[in-house]
Amino acid sequence: MELLLSKVPEEYRPAFRREGVFHEVELLADRTLVSSKKKASSSDKDKDKDLSDASSVPDLPPPPISVSPAIAAGIPGFKKLSSLSLDPDDAVTLRGRVIRFRFLTGKESADADNVFATLRRLVERISGPSASEKEVSNALKELATLFTSVHTSVSSFELLQSGVIDGLLQFATDKSRNRT
Repeated sequence: MELLLSKVPEEYRPAFRREGVFHEVELLADRTLVSSKKKASSSDKDKDKDLSDASSVPDLPPPPISVSPAIAAGIPGFKKLSSLSLDPDDAVTLRGRVIRFRFLTGKESADADNVFATLRRLVERISGPSASEKEVSNALKELATLFTSVHTSVSSFELLQSGVIDGLLQFATDKSRNRT
């Protein structure tokens, strides 16, 4: 992903946004680090241990994998990797933060056809309680045009996250609307 965004950002940035890749990167980047959770929980355990007289065996990390020195010498960077104590989940979270910093902040170009914003706007027009029949009809026609036009497409991510399905269901099952 980083390579594609570095080499051809104008091509892949809109595609990644429309397919929800950036959304998932944001979710990964917003996670708390596992190592900070462990530190917090271990300090809580220490407090609990001090308060109680019962002795308990602390959770010990699994023993390191032993590799013979001959094999380790043949693996480039093994010494550096073996001394690294980064949890895999933390590595993913930190990578997400780097991607967010490099590609999702600052000079992000907007899509020429922002289908997601259009879908959200149409859902608001359809589900508005004070919307007239003509406004709702126009919004439904515009929504149908999005799905039938050869020049636009709606990704599954945009469809799910925009609320179109829920908005249409609410519209179709709302008994309080006047029907003719």
